Amino acid sequence: MKILLVDDDPIARSIHSMLLSVQGHEVLEAADGELAWQMVKEGNISFVVSDWLMPNLAGVDLCRRIRAADFDWYVYVILCTSKGAKSDLVEGMDAGADDFLVKPISPEEFRVKVRAGARVLSLQQGLTDKNRELARINGQLQSAHKLVEDDLKAAAWMQQRLLPQPAQEVRGLKCEWRLEPSGYIAGDIFNLFSLDDTKIGFYLLDVCGHGVPAAMLSVTLSMMLTPDATQGSPLKRYNRATGLSEVLSPADAVHELNRRFQFKDDRYFTMIYGMFDIRNQTLKIAQAGHPGPVLIRQGAEPEIIGSGGMPIGLWPAIDFDFFELSVRRGDRILLYSDGVTEGLNEQSEAFGEQRLLTYIRERGSQPLKELLEGLLAELKNWCSPVFADDISLLAIEIAEDRRQ
Repeated sequence: MKILLVDDDPIARSIHSMLLSVQGHEVLEAADGELAWQMVKEGNISFVVSDWLMPNLAGVDLCRRIRAADFDWYVYVILCTSKGAKSDLVEGMDAGADDFLVKPISPEEFRVKVRAGARVLSLQQGLTDKNRELARINGQLQSAHKLVEDDLKAAAWMQQRLLPQPAQEVRGLKCEWRLEPSGYIAGDIFNLFSLDDTKIGFYLLDVCGHGVPAAMLSVTLSMMLTPDATQGSPLKRYNRATGLSEVLSPADAVHELNRRFQFKDDRYFTMIYGMFDIRNQTLKIAQAGHPGPVLIRQGAEPEIIGSGGMPIGLWPAIDFDFFELSVRRGDRILLYSDGVTEGLNEQSEAFGEQRLLTYIRERGSQPLKELLEGLLAELKNWCSPVFADDISLLAIEIAEDRRQ
């Protein structure tokens, strides 16, 4: 180890230099504190043994300068003094000295004190190296996290592109929606589309779980749930005899989805799939383990319809819930994910179906946009500070009577 020996007494300096050399250290010498200070600054020295009383700059003042300097390394300082008073030792410690040697100095004590200082510096260097390595690893982790974050933001943007246009209207059906993922991306997804000249389909589904796996499956399902039969849609069947595509009923469509998605793990998804028939003003709905939609009729109490059924993907032979109802102009239906009714407040109390119905009873006549914005605000206030699950809302209104 390189050690700087500072003493204005050449004899003492020579003796101490010999003792340090015998121990295998590289010894540098300085006859006063000012010279020592220059050498510390320029020589990357980390160990100093200094006399207390010296001309130009005393050892205790040298120690203060070292401690005040912004070095990238630690400098271990031993002060040699003939002062044995407690007040002097306190002054030296206050100046930043690590240890003391009281004159006359015995060779054995000198050896032990230097060895102890070398051990401290070794530990300090090891800690510095580990901190540097941790900083390097942390930098890599931050870069990786930034890359993942950017990818998730891109995935969220792509997922948003699969959702209906704001205030979309399809053949007399108007819709508004809101989606609040619990993270960057959601396992919920929904859509509204024309199946043919007389039928409009819509769905809202919720993939079990959170994060990337759930979102990937929801996107896959969204790409598959298209009215284009040539793309293998489970919503239509191609008739080879006629060369035409036939729209499947919600019951058949959900059974077909369950046939295709038999997972070998614990994954599943819940779903509401509905189909509005323009000619006879009927609404057919398949419910697969999903919360029952709210039917909102003018002049009537809002009600939750459907009995539940089982989720898709659990077993090949499974029962789902199917029902049909007549609708008229002005009727509305609200689809939502279980993150709405199961959202918890700080007292672990769920928002629940009754609060949802109460809100709709009081605000159900508002325009769809204001209705959903207000409901989302209620949920944010209830579930503050964050949603534990994805929140999706799809409100559909029969805006026109288009019987053919």
